[in-house]
Amino acid sequence: MKTFARLTAIAVAASFLAACGTGEVANMSVKGGNFNKGLHSGYVKLANSEYDQTDLSSGDDFASRAKMAAMGKASAPEGISSRKLVPPHKGQLVSARARLVSALGKGAAKKAPGQAAKAQTSFDCWMEQAEENIQPKDIAACRKAFNAAMKRVEAALAPKKKAKKKKKKKGPQTTRYVVYFDFNSAKLNKAGMNAVDYTVSQIKKRAKISVTGYADRSGKSDYNSILATKRANAVIRALEKAGVKNDIAVAVFGEKNPAVNSGDGKRERLNRRVEISVKQ
Repeated sequence: MKTFARLTAIAVAASFLAACGTGEVANMSVKGGNFNKGLHSGYVKLANSEYDQTDLSSGDDFASRAKMAAMGKASAPEGISSRKLVPPHKGQLVSARARLVSALGKGAAKKAPGQAAKAQTSFDCWMEQAEENIQPKDIAACRKAFNAAMKRVEAALAPKKKAKKKKKKKGPQTTRYVVYFDFNSAKLNKAGMNAVDYTVSQIKKRAKISVTGYADRSGKSDYNSILATKRANAVIRALEKAGVKNDIAVAVFGEKNPAVNSGDGKRERLNRRVEISVKQ
């Protein structure tokens, strides 16, 4: 009976201490943002849990942290050296604290205040339970809560991937090359051959090619049409000789559609030409 009475007295005392220890702190208005509110709420819960287990020292410590958060003076995660830790807990907690401190340094309290507060209170819970090292389930629960909160914190801190702009597929492009001829000639001169060679270097296998012959207005119209035809054929032969195997369409305009408008019977070098259109 004496033992039962003693245990009952301890339980009643613990309940009283829990009510007195956190009641005032729990009702404090919290200064600061959601991070402080999360810390305050989390530490109050931890304090009550410790008081319920008659661990008055830990209860007071968590209550004090809750009070600091409410006053707008959030405490840092508990330091590793403040607890007597044994392996494997110490190594795990050293890594966990570094992870948490890094996230807080990157602005976690602003970018993910609720989860950052949950991560910190869960870390301090893990520290306290690991030092006692008598309740594996409680240690595991605090560790699990910490890792879950940190996962969300780190997701919030991760740089957002910019949506890649889809490149618009370019449709077929038509490029025009011009080969000029000497007066009254259908023979390719040196400049004309250079123009053909350059054109060949730009042609792809599946390109669509068309060749159009022109003449200036220095002669009769019928004669100019014949001359323009000869010029077109000369360019086609040069293309084929250079290795172009694409089908080539042919058109002849003679003195029609001049590049430069000139009077009838006048010579104009820019009108004595063959245009090569390459669509690819």
